Amino acid sequence: MKSTSDVEGVVNDPKTSACVMDRREFLRLTLMSSAMLAVTGGEFRAAAENAVNSFSALDPLAPGAVRPEGWLRLYLEKQATQLGSQLPNISWPFSAGYWAGEQNEDWWPFEQKAYWIDGATRLALVTGNQQLLEQVETSIRSTLAHADEDGYLGPTAFKDPKLDFNRWPQNVFFRGVAAAYDAGNNPDAVEALRRHYLNDKTSYGKPVRNVTNVEDILWVYAHTGDKRLLELAKTAWAEYLKETKPGADSGDLSPLRVYAATPIDAHGVTYIETAKQPAILYLYTGELEYLRFALAAQRRIFDHHMLVDGIPSTSEYYRTRTSLDSHETCDITDHTWSWGYMLMATGDASWADHVERACMNAGFGAIKKDWKALQYFSCPNQFLATLNSDHNVMEHGGRKMAFQPNPGQRTACCGGDVHRLYPNYVIRMWMKDKQGGLAAVLYGPSRVKITVGAAQQDVEIVQETNYPFEEQIEFTIKTAKPVDFPLSLRIPAWCAGAKMAVNGKAVTMPQVRKGFATLERRFDSGDKVTLILPMRTALTRWPQEGVAVEHGPIVYALAIKENWTPIVEEKFTTAEFPSWNAMPASAWNYGLAVDEARLNDQIKVHRKAMTTDPWIDPAVTLSVPVRTVAGWTLQQNPDDATQQFTPPLPEVTAGDLGATEEVTLVPYGSTHLRVTIFPDVSKG
Repeated sequence: MKSTSDVEGVVNDPKTSACVMDRREFLRLTLMSSAMLAVTGGEFRAAAENAVNSFSALDPLAPGAVRPEGWLRLYLEKQATQLGSQLPNISWPFSAGYWAGEQNEDWWPFEQKAYWIDGATRLALVTGNQQLLEQVETSIRSTLAHADEDGYLGPTAFKDPKLDFNRWPQNVFFRGVAAAYDAGNNPDAVEALRRHYLNDKTSYGKPVRNVTNVEDILWVYAHTGDKRLLELAKTAWAEYLKETKPGADSGDLSPLRVYAATPIDAHGVTYIETAKQPAILYLYTGELEYLRFALAAQRRIFDHHMLVDGIPSTSEYYRTRTSLDSHETCDITDHTWSWGYMLMATGDASWADHVERACMNAGFGAIKKDWKALQYFSCPNQFLATLNSDHNVMEHGGRKMAFQPNPGQRTACCGGDVHRLYPNYVIRMWMKDKQGGLAAVLYGPSRVKITVGAAQQDVEIVQETNYPFEEQIEFTIKTAKPVDFPLSLRIPAWCAGAKMAVNGKAVTMPQVRKGFATLERRFDSGDKVTLILPMRTALTRWPQEGVAVEHGPIVYALAIKENWTPIVEEKFTTAEFPSWNAMPASAWNYGLAVDEARLNDQIKVHRKAMTTDPWIDPAVTLSVPVRTVAGWTLQQNPDDATQQFTPPLPEVTAGDLGATEEVTLVPYGSTHLRVTIFPDVSKG
């Protein structure tokens, strides 16, 4: 292990994406993890009190403790009604009985079905959808009921560890089992998973992605206190590092050993699923070297690969930061999931900022707003999205930019994995601290039921807000009797001048520490805490003289009108859930003509009353000055005159520009086709 000073030299580096607490503060956080809450028949109960000490700064709540409301519930219910429940009726491999008796020699159908099982389980739990829960429980119960004599759970075909991904599907599936258990279901699940891991003869340090099971192994350890599991997790990580060649940066064995000031040359999902494992190990060991490693691995992402919409370029490997660089939808889900663990380990709200930015921009930007289709690859600038317009593979064309119910089809991971994204946002909206308090880490209309304070008293907090479309968030506390507890509210890094009031009376803002303002007081039932987060407009700069516009947590884009054409493809779609070609039906060849020194005069913010569906009819829009750019047209495939692609940003000269005019920008997540990174023509 490195010395304390060595570790602090990394984690306190001003370039590091999260500033973490010092060693003394870490060592103070040795209290028992708080009991998790679950919902069963509308009643909350302690489902799985952790059996071990935790070094976490913040602890998540069980699925179901937080209930979405308002626009957030609308979109989760859309998801549940459409692809969330219908995917097994629409497309293979979700329509097959994987994890319910059906066998296959390949690992990937089990991975893809497991993604949906995990996501649909979480979706059912946060919305209280019992019908959907029963739908996914079929696979969970079947798997738990058919363990081998030695306890092995999963596909028979690769019990023998001979495949590169022979235990990766279990990691994905067991996350769904864990969510269901923490919400009060399948009481034998923990013992079944303990038996599986302790008797399994495979290596969890190799081959690639087996090490991701550290996440599940430590979940079982947290619920049982069986130290053999902790040793198994530590051994797996040590073996993984031994197998990873220092300085070699290729393929799936990415060099996470130390921070290197170089871009990542590795598969996005593999890297981020691996990079979070040492953060989880830190939660149960308190060993700073694990956290140092996790922070260094994350730093490379933010230094070299982050796109404007909050997710790094990962198509499939990490790429550059241009307007055409794209990300796989799996990476939206998996990066936000991993950043949640970074938040738990550090207590630093910057990780919640990252989750919020990704979910409010990249996430909605990859989903058809009726929740009947999504993209495998999406990106800041996409002027068309068809079955042969994937500019990421221009030499032969690709279908992964199109909106489909199962994008990628045989590579069906995104169709399943997308279902975890917004349920996980809801689950992690609130977290508990070690002082018996609550932290509001993600915002949106919702309510939480939990116990707080030294006496673990029941409270309900209702979060009333139209955030991120409005600046005001109101928290109403409901409790049977007065209760003392610290209430921590995230102050996003983009926000200056946050204000707070209690019962309508302005109060001095508490000092913001690690991105949280903590109000410590006795709360009576009916008390209201109001938080105002003023949103500013800003320009951000991107490669190739690109410029983008942001307001608060939202990135704004020019929505291109779509000409949709449905396409039914046997085995993967239906008439009700087709694939879609989307061609542009409005002008998009604009450069942004904003003088940054006059930004607030030139960019006008327009607000209207909150709409029923703010991602279709936004309550906030921006008007901006632009100039048309002559010659900026769709790019043709030189080998196929019928095939077109979204073009890169042009090199602009004054003679290319039209007169200044005004266009309306909408939230990035409101768009399907869009211009987000504009050529900067402010000096044209």
